[in-house]
Amino acid sequence: MNKRSFLICLIVILPFFVNAQTINVLLPEEANKEYAFVLSKGIRQDTIQKGTLSFSGSVTIHIPDKDKGYTGMGSLQIKDNAPFNFIISGAGFDVEQGADSKCVFKNSPENAYLYSVLQDRVTPSANSARYAPVFIDMVRYMQQLDRAVQTGNLKEKSVARMYALQKLDIDKLYTSGIWYNVIDGLVRLNTDQQTLGQNMTKILERIKSQEVYEHLVDNLITITQQFGLDDAFDIIIPYVQQSGRIETPRENIFMAFAMAKVRRGMTAPRIEGLNPTIDASNAEKTLLVFYQPDCENCHIQLEQLIKIYPKLNQMGVRVVSLSSDHQKESFEKDRKRFPWAENDKLCDFQGFGGKNFINYGIMGTPTFFLIDKNGIIIRRYALIADIDFFGEKTNEK
Repeated sequence: MNKRSFLICLIVILPFFVNAQTINVLLPEEANKEYAFVLSKGIRQDTIQKGTLSFSGSVTIHIPDKDKGYTGMGSLQIKDNAPFNFIISGAGFDVEQGADSKCVFKNSPENAYLYSVLQDRVTPSANSARYAPVFIDMVRYMQQLDRAVQTGNLKEKSVARMYALQKLDIDKLYTSGIWYNVIDGLVRLNTDQQTLGQNMTKILERIKSQEVYEHLVDNLITITQQFGLDDAFDIIIPYVQQSGRIETPRENIFMAFAMAKVRRGMTAPRIEGLNPTIDASNAEKTLLVFYQPDCENCHIQLEQLIKIYPKLNQMGVRVVSLSSDHQKESFEKDRKRFPWAENDKLCDFQGFGGKNFINYGIMGTPTFFLIDKNGIIIRRYALIADIDFFGEKTNEK
């Protein structure tokens, strides 16, 4: 190879070695064990490398280009062992397990700081530019939050709530590996739905990263739907829509935006195939029941509805069921069990893609809508037991 060709080759190869972020790990006690290395992103864990540690317990982890700007916790998950967690912050480093089983880091001030606290119980002077002190503060906050939720102490809950609204760095929490613990704690901290909705909009307002913003929105949609927190949903989602930060909503967020169009106080969308229509009916109220044929909770809720239907019928409540079934045979089996009017048992065999499911923004089942005689939505529910038909809940005694 001539000198000119060698220089060209060096120019091409050198940036790869300069920019490549590698972590050299030596854990002699874990030799020959299977491993996976993951990066935390909210509730997700992205596996970026897996394999088997060498006979000496060594492995070199390569951070891919798509994650080269990642700052947060990485987790080396070794089979039959507790995860080995350390900070990834843009530069490569070495870590070795010493004879006393303590981990020694080379060229990693972040992890040297973190492990001086974890292993030696010594806290060095904090550097505000580093992730490690922020991570330690987040772990401490997670513990305080859990204690406040468990004890129910009003002062502790107030302190935890104000910290979240004013100081908690949600952008950095995203890559901490404790995202779920903190977000779940904040939801449990706010037992009042209106307060929960308002607090979450304030937290969303402080987020800088678009990725983190959309991830938290997606999480909040799932949480509010899973636990029937419709009042909180009706505060959070309109706020997100008005913020304009999500120009092209997809999947869960798209459905939530559609669902937010069908809120209390609004005129209920027309039900395709329903005769008579809601506003032409003599019913005092109408209960719409969106369900899936293979949904276990749907069957539980429908059985409860069947039991109380005679009482509802006497009270002038019309029940309209809408199935997401694709098969006529299975729909007919459900249809025969329902005691309400035959014309009020609907299915277009289009699943969640049917017009009624789309127009009502149905994301999960069962979903119930109580509508007054003028066609105005009173409220959306997830459980029969929560429905207040005429000022008092109509539960089976």
